[in-house]
Amino acid sequence: MPNTIPNSYVNPNVRAVGVSKLRSLSGSKLRGMDKTLVIQENDEPIAVLVKYEDYLAMQQKMLDLVDAHSILSDKNAFASVLTGRAESEAGKSRSIEDVRDGLRKSNGK
Repeated sequence: MPNTIPNSYVNPNVRAVGVSKLRSLSGSKLRGMDKTLVIQENDEPIAVLVKYEDYLAMQQKMLDLVDAHSILSDKNAFASVLTGRAESEAGKSRSIEDVRDGLRKSNGK
């Protein structure tokens, strides 16, 4: 299967650039860039350059997925989530303010 660059209609912030274009990009140009760059050589994608903030956001999303997978694959944890949802839908939940007030009262504050 050949590598393809995401369609700009799907993500208009993706732009393909040749390897030689990288030489002309300074740090200030990169900081000001709002595009994700797909680096190509001979029309073949070889790397992706994203803003550091976007990279961090992607890393956080992956960690969130790993956490979700952990919960979903642990039968006891998953059962607890289902129980909590059912109790919440049945109106057997309290607001965070009520919980905090209860904790303050039990701590004598």
